[in-house]
Amino acid sequence: MPRRPDLHRRAELARAAFEVLRTRGVQTSMRELAEALGVKRPTLYFYFPDVGSVFEAVLEQTYQAHAELVIARMKATDNPLDRLKALIDVTIAFHRDRPQLIGGLFQLWAVAGHDVATVLEKGRRMVTASRDALVADLKAGIARKDVLPCEPDRVVDLVLSVLDGVLVHHVLGIARPDGVIEELSERVIEPLRPKKKRTRRRT
Repeated sequence: MPRRPDLHRRAELARAAFEVLRTRGVQTSMRELAEALGVKRPTLYFYFPDVGSVFEAVLEQTYQAHAELVIARMKATDNPLDRLKALIDVTIAFHRDRPQLIGGLFQLWAVAGHDVATVLEKGRRMVTASRDALVADLKAGIARKDVLPCEPDRVVDLVLSVLDGVLVHHVLGIARPDGVIEELSERVIEPLRPKKKRTRRRT
């Protein structure tokens, strides 16, 4: 029987390889990559047939790690609008703790992806599932009157687009996320929150 790859070992190698490729450049050969990682070439090829597969592994790890943090944070909130804000906060913090991640992924995506269509489809499925869940959450909130009437699809698409855009702009040194996210919250999310009914005091 063929030997099965150790998934934990594969994840470790992917993270280490990503750092090597990010600093040395995606033109690094598999031989050079193996030397930098301190492993034999057959071992590296056993886990990754080429540099593009390293990129795919890192991308999958990134999605998974981000999703786990988002889910944990969202479980601690009751209101759909607070869960939407939690997604934003976690995503910004996630990339703030990994300042080189987006730039490095861009490098690999542009040069090393051996099957861009497959990679894009994987990413699309993950993002679509998250988007659909957020839309359904807002719709349920509207039905419960926790959220004012709105177009949930448009709200979620706007939030996700601004979030993705501000992360890219931050890498390019164009915009600071905090100010943009604050504006997004004040102008899009908070206006959808019903005002609490004031109870009149008896005199």
